[in-house]
Amino acid sequence: MPNDPPFLIELPQPFPGLERFIGAWVLPAPTTIVVDVGPKSSIQRLIQALKARGLERIDYVFLSHIHIDHAGGLGPFLAEFPLAKAVCHAQGRKHLLDPGKLWEGSLKTLKEMAQAYGPIDPVPEDRLIGHADFSLPGLTILETPGHAPHHLSFDYGGKLFAGEGAGIYLPFWEGLYLRPPTPPRFFFDQAVASVDQMLALADRPIFFAHLGAFPHSREILGEYRKQLYRWLDATRKALESHSADPLEASAEALLKQDPCLKNFRLMDEKTQQRERTFMQNSLAGFAGYLREQS
Repeated sequence: MPNDPPFLIELPQPFPGLERFIGAWVLPAPTTIVVDVGPKSSIQRLIQALKARGLERIDYVFLSHIHIDHAGGLGPFLAEFPLAKAVCHAQGRKHLLDPGKLWEGSLKTLKEMAQAYGPIDPVPEDRLIGHADFSLPGLTILETPGHAPHHLSFDYGGKLFAGEGAGIYLPFWEGLYLRPPTPPRFFFDQAVASVDQMLALADRPIFFAHLGAFPHSREILGEYRKQLYRWLDATRKALESHSADPLEASAEALLKQDPCLKNFRLMDEKTQQRERTFMQNSLAGFAGYLREQS
């Protein structure tokens, strides 16, 4: 069971708008765990930050999912910490052992951003543990597909590490910013079921891969659940309106109507541009889901 509180190591990226977007949560004792390691571009920063805190040994890496911005730097990270093993979804292991398709998919989807993150090195098989084969006192691993089919959330010692299963959460001095990360191909029902699974837990602190923490999981998960339906409705209306650009139309409507997006106006220009790009990608997931249903 963890004794010391988790802390966040932020991992700025060499790409506009990604200066404060990626981080790794660290549980320092008694079992030292890093939740997501980020891409290869920032692995040395992560290693240096851990060692600056006196953490010379890492026991486990918990991977919420294997996307490049969460697991792309796993190979060199494990090389630096030879006793560490990574716990990941069983379906994701093959892509870490042979990351060729994962890298190709990252380049296709993220283009220059993937290049900035850096290529993905293969991970030795004996350093990976499938989630179904791993146990630790006080740990429950939840399968929470939605953002990715191989997404996991980790409930450990009364703290919920939700990855991107509970949305993108950015804290502000007053209120918050919350949005769905729902790229195509998106399965809406699975995403809602994953949120419901986390809502069934007792209220506890929740930790987001992007980028902060919130003290009450049930409160923010309830907001996120409502937001998923809000985005589905906005996307449906935009598609039914036969707008020339339904994704842009739904984005504009949500920026005006979604209370979880109101702090968008407080972001700097580069961060707003990043969020608009990711909003379009997320809304494409909603649009694809609706088209499949029809």
